Amino acid sequence: MRIALVAPICTLGLTVIGGPGARADDKADAASELKKFQGTWTFESVEAGGTSAPAADFQGITVTFEGDKYAVKKGDQAVEAATLKLDPSKSPKAFDVTVTEGPNKGAVMLGIYEISGDTLKVCFDPEGKKRPTEFKAAAGAQTLVVHKRLKK
Repeated sequence: MRIALVAPICTLGLTVIGGPGARADDKADAASELKKFQGTWTFESVEAGGTSAPAADFQGITVTFEGDKYAVKKGDQAVEAATLKLDPSKSPKAFDVTVTEGPNKGAVMLGIYEISGDTLKVCFDPEGKKRPTEFKAAAGAQTLVVHKRLKK
């Protein structure tokens, strides 16, 4: 898998919900949830359209979250940057990503996430057409990525 293909798989950027009509509790929940993402994560597994990618395809690629932004790098090379908007009130918890740098600049991707300790699981539609409802990379556009937090 090339970097161009990995870039949409990496997309996870998170912007805290805060538009008009958002309740204060919703904003606080999203901000609290966003704190769990902070730091650098590796890619444990990637599955796109029902096919698992070989580990060598994403080895050395990391995603680093700082605030509501993230950056994907392969070594020192920037691959993609994005902003993430979380909605932890949904079940499963949801996110919208807006890619700000890289080959998919301007794309909006709809996804779901689950974070438990040092494991982050995300499933999304890189085409931005339909938010997944379960953590499955079914045939088609859906992508499932499992990340592990890098220890300092």
